[in-house]
Amino acid sequence: MTRELVRNLIELLGVRSDTIEGKKALLELVRARSEDLGLDIAIGGNRDSPAMLASNGIGGIAFAAHLDTVPAGDGWTREDGEVEAGRVYGLGSADMKGGVAAMMAAASVLKEEGVPFSLLVTTDEEELMTGAEYLAKRPEVGRASAVLVGEPTDLRVAWKEKGISRLTLTAHGVAAHASMPWNGDNAIMRMTALLDRLGPLLKVPEGPTDELTLVVSTIKGGTRNNIVPDRCDAQLNARFPYPLKAKEVREMIMRTLEGESYDIMMQYELPAFETSPDTPLIRELLDAGAGGIFAVPYATEAAIYSAANRMVAVCGPGSPNMAHAKDEYVERWQLEKAFQLYCDMGRRLQG
Repeated sequence: MTRELVRNLIELLGVRSDTIEGKKALLELVRARSEDLGLDIAIGGNRDSPAMLASNGIGGIAFAAHLDTVPAGDGWTREDGEVEAGRVYGLGSADMKGGVAAMMAAASVLKEEGVPFSLLVTTDEEELMTGAEYLAKRPEVGRASAVLVGEPTDLRVAWKEKGISRLTLTAHGVAAHASMPWNGDNAIMRMTALLDRLGPLLKVPEGPTDELTLVVSTIKGGTRNNIVPDRCDAQLNARFPYPLKAKEVREMIMRTLEGESYDIMMQYELPAFETSPDTPLIRELLDAGAGGIFAVPYATEAAIYSAANRMVAVCGPGSPNMAHAKDEYVERWQLEKAFQLYCDMGRRLQG
């Protein structure tokens, strides 16, 4: 089965599906493979980032995956689909086409055995997660025995993850000719002062999975070299643990900046996810061979599915450190173990 898993993964890696291009093409490939298995297919959600539900019967476990990746970036020394020393390289190999390949292989086996299950496949997990929002409203998700998200965890079980808050901080000034700066008010310098005030929140905490982190992810100010800038925007990315909420993060930032002049706007928010580490789903995963439990600092679609189904956990092949990294890879042995784990979980959670 390992060779077949690798071949299937290489086929997925052969279709680029980053946030800029290719997502629909890869979804069509997965849809075709699902139809070949005889699964019932439903496509919906956002027109530009559609989602797919493929089901076999009623109930059973729902395997959740996403096809989209971040853009590759520069500095790669490996080709997509390159295999060496037990590793399969390529953009999305760990995050999370390796999980998709293992789930599709498990779907083939479970279909042949007559085990009920569903596949939840999205194409915008890296951006807005509208696909998961669409799927979470489907009755198949609510009545599933559990939802297992196949993000890379080194086959450990993630039971706790942070929420996301993306904000835009704007400083305003007054434009003037650069030769006469006394006639203006430099918005970039105002932003510098704002970010300096935010310094305590921007520090890296000692407990990355238990404390708030705040990052200045992009900054843009000015229009031309000879003009004092009258506007500067900074994008802030906050990751916060349960039970903190995005609204509370925004209020924390505003308290820190009290007395300053600025605008702040929430662009996107995703709640933090946390379940009990002793749910029946997690107990079954550990009994089936998953490698322990842990908390993670990143976010997945688990937070969205947990609003529709209480039994949710994250477990998949690949190292979390490989996500969004150059020369990304997944180990072949992890693909094989994930396939076996998913088959086992499908059989265990048929009810």
